[in-house]
Amino acid sequence: MRSLFLSLLVVLGTATPVMAQVDAKITVDSLAKVPELQADSIPWKWRTLWGVGFSTVQLNNWTGGGQDAASIRLLMMGSLDYATNGFSLDNDIELGYGLAKIGSQSFRKNDDRIIVSSRAALRQSKHFKWAAFAEFRTQFYSGRNYDVIDSTTNDFLEISNFMAPAYLTGALGLEYIPVPELKILVAPVSSRSTFVESDRIIEHGITSGLGAFGLAPGVRSRTDVGAVVNASLDWEMFQNVRWRGRFNAFMPYETPDLWVVTVENAFLLKVNSWLNVSLLTDVFYNDRIPVVRDDGTTGPATQLRNQLVVGINWSIANF
Repeated sequence: MRSLFLSLLVVLGTATPVMAQVDAKITVDSLAKVPELQADSIPWKWRTLWGVGFSTVQLNNWTGGGQDAASIRLLMMGSLDYATNGFSLDNDIELGYGLAKIGSQSFRKNDDRIIVSSRAALRQSKHFKWAAFAEFRTQFYSGRNYDVIDSTTNDFLEISNFMAPAYLTGALGLEYIPVPELKILVAPVSSRSTFVESDRIIEHGITSGLGAFGLAPGVRSRTDVGAVVNASLDWEMFQNVRWRGRFNAFMPYETPDLWVVTVENAFLLKVNSWLNVSLLTDVFYNDRIPVVRDDGTTGPATQLRNQLVVGINWSIANF
């Protein structure tokens, strides 16, 4: 009996530290989840990111040649999201404006964007949701062709402005989420509207043969019905290196061979809490919009813009 009692004491003495370690591990894990639980307990989450990017080149008696250059870019990105167990609503806004100056030229615009989007989704299964998507795009200010002088204004020719053009896309379909960082929406029921609220821009587009963003003479808007494939990516590739991508392709049912494709990528390298380096790449193609190509010919072409920005950023959020 005495031997049995001693054996029980040895077992309990050995098991107590083990049980204490297990309890401590559970406690640590629970504490680690507290911030996450607090964030998830907020139905409405909002976040804003403000940024200023700049670059400069100054030359003095430089035998290698070249010109002074300076550029500045302002950016604001905001989100307002709502989520429950089965329903989510994501609202995003992106505002950007940039100016560049080379040599003795005046400052000229090199970036101008207003993008507002909203996505509502109802969970169907672990990886699928029924989703409705809407996106509006336009710009803040006048865009000009710096190779052509408008004889009526004696200024560089205006080729775009606020609401000239503007694009409104709406879609209803099924969203696939293979991983939390990636969302893919396939929408067989969708529409894309183009607006040009400027008679001067329409008139120039028609008379020059370039067209007014696919609109016929005397028409300020056009709506096409078709299908949309939309994808968004927000992936931290490495520590402090994030890839944010957005892809949108619209196929009009009337002309299924004339797709409208937009691809936007931002590679963000975080230096510290307020400084980062961004590589931005935008690709746009619309077969109905002819442009003056680099070789001097006129016709549809893939439009490409690359920007490398050193930015000072600050963020405000409720979680």
